[in-house]
Amino acid sequence: MELAPPTTDECQVWRLPIGVEYWRDFDVLDEGERIRHARFRQAADRDRYQAAHVGVRLLLGHYLRVPPAELRFSRHCRHCGAGHGKPVVAYPATKLEFSVTHSGGWVAVGVASVPVGLDVQETTDGTDVAALSAAVLSPAELRWWRDLSTPDARRAFFGYWARKEALLKATGHGLAVPMNTVTVSPPEEPARLVDWAAERPLDAPAQLHDLDAGPGYTAAVALLTPLPVRITQATLPLGAVATAYRPAG
Repeated sequence: MELAPPTTDECQVWRLPIGVEYWRDFDVLDEGERIRHARFRQAADRDRYQAAHVGVRLLLGHYLRVPPAELRFSRHCRHCGAGHGKPVVAYPATKLEFSVTHSGGWVAVGVASVPVGLDVQETTDGTDVAALSAAVLSPAELRWWRDLSTPDARRAFFGYWARKEALLKATGHGLAVPMNTVTVSPPEEPARLVDWAAERPLDAPAQLHDLDAGPGYTAAVALLTPLPVRITQATLPLGAVATAYRPAG
């Protein structure tokens, strides 16, 4: 299977399989990633981390034609300069951007040639959505949301959350912009940004797209561009991206 980087009008969303059996043969993580991976106490958390970080290295290594272990990433925060910002490829030089997300049984990466944010939310976990609603939803969203029945309200809440999280990942603002200062369209409508009332400016036109993540999940992708972008979704073909892998020694 030939696997090519996204074109300028394309965003690729790849689901990454979870499980040690998929990734144990790929020795590509750097020292910092190995340390973070080892700190997880729960096997499920370790497996999601491994899938995300090994998968990203294999995919980008394939696209950029470098061994995955040689990729270098930067997390320079746009607000304070610390190392907790949006991850970008520092080596080799590239215009490709990526975003990683994981929740429950989902791990995925979005890749595009414009700033991209990807988010998936499990709707069936134990999150107390009522307690979080005022922090996540804008006043306009709250007025609409409070009239919903409990099951509809739960899914709608996570629909809002996925759209906003994807957008704040794309912009690189993260937690520096409160979610309740951003208004997006109701979940039963096509995804779009309605209002950005945050103090920090929005640097570029933003577009939102809902994704099909299956029962029990909501997902969205955000892109910072005024131009049309087509979204593709598939499971990452490991056999194709593994061609970039070269064992140490």
